[in-house]
Amino acid sequence: MKTLVFIVFQILIATLVQAKELYQQGLSARYLGMGATSVAFARGVDALFLNPAALAKTDGIVINLANLNGSISTNAITLKDKLSVSSGSGSISLTDLNSLYGENIFLDVTAYGGLAIPYFAVGAYSNNTSLQAFSNPSNPTYNINLISDYGYAVGGAFKLTNEISFGVTGRSLKRWSGDVTMAATTLVGSNTQSVIESALSDKGSGNALDLGLLASFASSGWNHEIGVAWHDVGMTRFNPTSGNGPERQEDNLIFGYAIQKELGFISWLSSIEYKFIRNDGDISKKIDLGTEVSLGLFDIRAGYYQGYVSYGASVDFSFIRFDAASYSSELGTSAGQTSNPRYVASMSLILDMDQSFKIQANDGKRRRLNQRR
Repeated sequence: MKTLVFIVFQILIATLVQAKELYQQGLSARYLGMGATSVAFARGVDALFLNPAALAKTDGIVINLANLNGSISTNAITLKDKLSVSSGSGSISLTDLNSLYGENIFLDVTAYGGLAIPYFAVGAYSNNTSLQAFSNPSNPTYNINLISDYGYAVGGAFKLTNEISFGVTGRSLKRWSGDVTMAATTLVGSNTQSVIESALSDKGSGNALDLGLLASFASSGWNHEIGVAWHDVGMTRFNPTSGNGPERQEDNLIFGYAIQKELGFISWLSSIEYKFIRNDGDISKKIDLGTEVSLGLFDIRAGYYQGYVSYGASVDFSFIRFDAASYSSELGTSAGQTSNPRYVASMSLILDMDQSFKIQANDGKRRRLNQRR
């Protein structure tokens, strides 16, 4: 994974952003297509990482063999081609610096898997996110922000009442991270991988705690879910293993609501979330909306994420599912300032069984609120 990230780094370089991005790691294409909403309706192994209280909704055995997810800003291919034409050899030249100014490049590669049974789940994951930057054309500087995690998680849930459940996830992880600015000329004619590796030396290990609450009720044929998730409770701190160690991870408190209704063979789900409640930042970047229409094997989605429209679709062949979405993230201080359009795609391999280990026939409806996931 480390080598893969470095290979991409050598061709994906961009302009400095003016504010810290409010980005939630680990969201698959399904959730990003729905405006990055998830905490009120995530199920199965997804619930382990997004809202552990939903583990109380699992009534069978869900094995997520693998979920592979990749997200990249839409201008990445254009920039790669531009660099290849200019430099020829693939290394960065002084001429390249002028063409790099004004571009924003984002990369996220995520993989996770696990096992979920009623009230309990275990899983492992790897999240790798990078935002790279060139700024100040009169005296070009290069900025790279990296967070690369891998670890495992154990979670459990119990019912407070028939309608309300509470869940806890504990995570043990190792992180390699950094936010470094250097003279852009440092990259000219040099081995980009070596330069980045020497600049990003902060590594460490830590333990994180996530809490979740989920309330479910039905009314007039509508299913309602109210979810609260608190990720990295009390902030996650890291013990250094290299350099000064990673900076502490701020907590993320999220409130979400989802409503779903069956309309014959069609299922309709809509959701709203208010996230990063305890963090600084403009509220326009924190309120997200999403909707999904399930048509058997096919789903179509749309959303509103950080002030921009998102959309996506998926096809589900019972054991394997493909998702794709398009969304934009705000790199400025408030929505509407600096849009960074992105594409994301996911592939999931999932076994959904009852407690006698018989494969469930879900007809593409595995993700509804009143189903296991």
